Amino acid sequence: MQQVFSSVPKKNPPLGAEKKLIFTSAKEDIATRFKLFSGGKIALVSDQGRFSLFRDFALSPRAICLILEDDALPLFSLPEGVCCVLAAGGRETLLSARCFAEVRRLPCAVYPSDALLAGATEESALLPVGGDLSSHALAPAAVCCDESLLSPALGEGYAALLLARLSHFESRALAEFGMGEVRPAVTLPELSFRPVFSALFALPEELKEGECFTLASLLKKDGEKTPNVRAYHELLALYAAFFLKGKPRKHFVPDYALRLQRSKSPLSAYVPTPEEYAARALALERIRGPFAAEAVRLLNERDMEEQRISALSPVNTRGDRTRLKFLPEYAPNGLSSVVRDFGLTDF
Repeated sequence: MQQVFSSVPKKNPPLGAEKKLIFTSAKEDIATRFKLFSGGKIALVSDQGRFSLFRDFALSPRAICLILEDDALPLFSLPEGVCCVLAAGGRETLLSARCFAEVRRLPCAVYPSDALLAGATEESALLPVGGDLSSHALAPAAVCCDESLLSPALGEGYAALLLARLSHFESRALAEFGMGEVRPAVTLPELSFRPVFSALFALPEELKEGECFTLASLLKKDGEKTPNVRAYHELLALYAAFFLKGKPRKHFVPDYALRLQRSKSPLSAYVPTPEEYAARALALERIRGPFAAEAVRLLNERDMEEQRISALSPVNTRGDRTRLKFLPEYAPNGLSSVVRDFGLTDF
């Protein structure tokens, strides 16, 4: 399958093939695209949770409906007459649809259900196609933000921006420990629909590499209703405690193998050398003051932020801390891995 993708000749982008953000009714946008692309079939791709969005268009003789599960392969059985791809749902569905649009050189519009607009803006992603997981380029897409559909996700969307700000904080600390480069800073917008989702649409992908987004993803898999809010609270508290009071535990080495086994992470753990450990211990004392002060300032703002988000929807910031404890096993290059290496995550 990968060889077929590589053999597709490069062409000029088709009409409507551009990355842009649109604030309008999803159904109005779909109707507009049926009129705009009048020369062929339109693929309506969704997951189970968003198929109702296409219900009014599914019986059109020009519509080809497909409900995706875990693999993008069914898309590539669609006929050659498809002239446009419209996709609604979560990250995997949008990524698969955009992968197909890139291969066929088709314009694409997406209607995300995720608060982070996941799957709507990435330029490439790992995708299963016929059971083969590999990296694929993705077509640019028009991203439709329907306020009636995404308003319930506004609080989580704003919390994702708080995570992005925390990702910047983490990257600055990691750079001081000699563990990477500083990610872009983010400015928080006002807590209303258009500013929040405009900021999420423009969010640099580097910020999403922070371990805070990894924690939110793990909490979401566990069924947490507000994973972004909870991830922000848990990691901010961990960072503040680390810079305020964290001291490397002498004569203590974490049981890396046992932690990896208990975490069930598919990744391998990196064990720092004695030289790296010593350098990080010295770096912690050098940077402790300013980072502790910044973490305390963010902690002081936390209750206010929670109240603002709670005004939109109920939030949960408490629960089992197992995911936080084993976060280093899922984010081996994150700041929590430094905390673990100092023996401070065995709570």
